Amino acid sequence: MAKSAVNRRTFKRYTLEEYITQALAPAAARVRFSEVHVHGTWKPTIAQFRKDGGLKIVQAMWRFHTGTRGWSDIGQHATVDPDGYVWEGRSLLVPPASAEDYNDSDNDGVHPFMFEMVGNFDRGCERLEGAQLRTALGLCRAVMTLMGRGTEIVHFHRDYTSAKTCPGSGVDRAQFIAGVVALGAVPTKPITEVKPKMNVKDAEKVIAHLSAAWGAAKVTDRPEIHRLADEVRKVAGISVGK
Repeated sequence: MAKSAVNRRTFKRYTLEEYITQALAPAAARVRFSEVHVHGTWKPTIAQFRKDGGLKIVQAMWRFHTGTRGWSDIGQHATVDPDGYVWEGRSLLVPPASAEDYNDSDNDGVHPFMFEMVGNFDRGCERLEGAQLRTALGLCRAVMTLMGRGTEIVHFHRDYTSAKTCPGSGVDRAQFIAGVVALGAVPTKPITEVKPKMNVKDAEKVIAHLSAAWGAAKVTDRPEIHRLADEVRKVAGISVGK
């Protein structure tokens, strides 16, 4: 019973173009991405992805982040798999759990866009290449284009801590940035204001019922109830906390 509860969270998979036009560009009408934070998972590895598949891998990260770390959702806004697909993560409207003291978590509508790339990219391990690399570069360039900024906003996780090689010691920063520049501008649909799809008062009533259910629920079921309440908030355009 508990196992099915924690597996209930699902994640949509996009091509890079779909993610830019359906998720990233609409979100950019409501928030300002101050930076792009590039991470590598280390674990799960590409080998684990080949064994288990993308959805299972992303769900496992979500369980670890919400269960072990105690976060309200998966830490990253997006996950780039080895086949070059983009898996949705936490809401783009809220700050990521990216690098301590660098998340801009004051919920003022300005924060980094953070994505993970599945794999262990330390030297001698797995390689960031092909479709996965192209998508990672494309995500950086898309945020730059939408925000009207340059490569100065692209940062590796290791830029913020000496304790990490993330996204991996085998990923050369200068080459990565050169790859972003070489892409040129990324086509995006015009940004239009996204209007809430639910009345705020109705949303608050639903959230009140979910809050009551949260109090009576098993501990293993509470993260899912919390997630559902946040989904209602997003549909109604209500600010979502970290």
